[in-house]
Amino acid sequence: MEYRYVTLSSSGEASDGENWSCTSDVEAIERARGRAAAFGAELWRGDQRLSVIAGPMSRPDRRTRAH
Repeated sequence: MEYRYVTLSSSGEASDGENWSCTSDVEAIERARGRAAAFGAELWRGDQRLSVIAGPMSRPDRRTRAH
């Protein structure tokens, strides 16, 4: 399955991204949670956002949650 890992800027906007191939959503989410992104990141499969991962410098309203 194809995924897109997108890092977020200090304003919460997409700043950079990587395309990944993983065998499952679980594998992709675990991989994303293992990455460091100062302001957080999002994990996408196609047009579906699977997860938002908070970074150590994330805004307080951007909590880690799965979709």
